[in-house]
Amino acid sequence: MKKYITLLLLLPFASIAVRSQSIGVTVIAAPVGGSLSLDSYVRNIAFANDGVTSYLNDQQSIMTIKSGTKKNFHVDFSSQNLGYVKQGSNQIPYFLKATLITSGYTGIVGTPPIIAGYVQLTSTQTITFNKRTGGAGIQFSIGFQIPAYSEFYESGNYTDVLTISYAAP
Repeated sequence: MKKYITLLLLLPFASIAVRSQSIGVTVIAAPVGGSLSLDSYVRNIAFANDGVTSYLNDQQSIMTIKSGTKKNFHVDFSSQNLGYVKQGSNQIPYFLKATLITSGYTGIVGTPPIIAGYVQLTSTQTITFNKRTGGAGIQFSIGFQIPAYSEFYESGNYTDVLTISYAAP
């Protein structure tokens, strides 16, 4: 008789297991594109042009990079005039440097020349990344340098177009 009562008590539990249902859950994360922005897109520099004084500003601009959903991406720096500001046929060489100011980010591959020191953009300079930046992104100071020159430059406005581009293959 005891066996019969135990069996009757277990039957409701077996029927509950048969009646259970499951729900499949799939989360589709929307793609988020990467972006690059600068705190200013036009810079006017007052250059002494005294034949002795150089120009150096390690924080000429602040650049913010957000990787989006890609962990492998790169940022390229190029100059329309190959590292010279020009006025007609007159030209003044300039140099750039990118300094990471966001602490704790370790996704830069190697030490690109534009991070190691000031470089003239006679060719495209690239910073390659292998980790996502997080939602707030990472920031770099963009430094600008005009070395001292032993002669005077022709007075006037000298210009160049510096292109900084983000690409995530």
